[in-house]
Amino acid sequence: MASRNYDILIWGASGFTGSHLVEYLALNAPSGTRIAIGGRNHDKIEQVRSRIAAKCPGAVDALNAMDILVGNSQSAEDMRFVASQTRVVASTVGPYSIYGEQLIRACVEEGTDYCDITAEVPWVQKLNRELNEKAQAKNVHIVSMCGFDCIPADLGCLMLAKYAKKQFDEPLLHVKGSIVGIIGGVSGGTLATLANELSVQAKRVVKHMCAKITGGASGSLPATNGKETNRWVVHYDKTLGRWQTFWVMSTINAMATKWAGRVLQYGPAFSYAESMTSRNWLQAVGQGLGFLYVGLFMFFSLSRNLLYALRIIPRPGQGPSDEFMKKGYFSLHLEAFSQNKVFYGKVSGSSDPGYSETIKYLGESALCLAYDRDSSFRPGIYPPSVAMGSRLLERLREKGCQFDVGMKQIPAIHNGSHKKTA
Repeated sequence: MASRNYDILIWGASGFTGSHLVEYLALNAPSGTRIAIGGRNHDKIEQVRSRIAAKCPGAVDALNAMDILVGNSQSAEDMRFVASQTRVVASTVGPYSIYGEQLIRACVEEGTDYCDITAEVPWVQKLNRELNEKAQAKNVHIVSMCGFDCIPADLGCLMLAKYAKKQFDEPLLHVKGSIVGIIGGVSGGTLATLANELSVQAKRVVKHMCAKITGGASGSLPATNGKETNRWVVHYDKTLGRWQTFWVMSTINAMATKWAGRVLQYGPAFSYAESMTSRNWLQAVGQGLGFLYVGLFMFFSLSRNLLYALRIIPRPGQGPSDEFMKKGYFSLHLEAFSQNKVFYGKVSGSSDPGYSETIKYLGESALCLAYDRDSSFRPGIYPPSVAMGSRLLERLREKGCQFDVGMKQIPAIHNGSHKKTA
């Protein structure tokens, strides 16, 4: 890579998540890291810098050293320019399938590494089909899904696969994930991405159902290690002794982990399923219906605009307060099956998973690409476990993120016991 003006460019710096990423890197990037902050509005980005400087006096020098780059995310010419200025781009501009494609294409053309926090897996896979060969030829790493979607599940499965290989010399066949505790807020940008993704997923669901009706899709998965991996949406988990219900990120995490498992060869027909723990069966049914109703309201523009007007949900650029994010946490229980063994993993975080933890994941992903790249990294368009592997896992552990594995169930380091809901 030719000499660049910057090590990392934060694209979308004036947005809710982007501004928090600016703060994170100003406080956590190694001294001397050349960081630029960018987006479509110079004045708004300058306001973000001033606001963070007032909040974090110790970061003033790092903030003042950050140059501002301006461009239109849907302009190929603008994106080629900003991509050519930096070694790594960390993007927070979503929905990515609308506002992110020109930047990714520019990064491939300019030989610039890239990471983002999209959960739009079908769109990322489309780019993989179109651009992967070129990215590999240019030794470029395009790493999407570097947020709560899908780092815990993705790196959790990588951890389990490595454990199965090292301890038993067996392939990893199936992982059952359960969200056993969570407190977190949501931003307007996330909801906008959700609405866009719902329109895409609706088409996929209809296609899948039609395939099932005509016999073109399998209705069940094979049993693994004597245990059926196909479960009803609401079911009782005997391992945890708790009822389980639908989890909004389960489909996305299953797609991402299955993709990574196929590339990294976890095991034949590797599969991942994810659900959310409930107190009892009645709550499990209620939570599942609640997610359904939220999805329906977000799917239709009329009902979505009504929710905006009534201030029930935040608009893009808005999100939870710093105080609320500090009160957040999450805990993900993992039950893993190899050919002859059952073992366990735990992934947990000490703050709001959708924002504080996501910002940490994205910031460390950008630093990992900027400082840790070696021959173990896989160029191309892939999930984090495939592109950065164990090095990113090590980075996150160093930052206090729990990624543990063993033969017995593991307690969460971050379990919310010291937190109170807002």
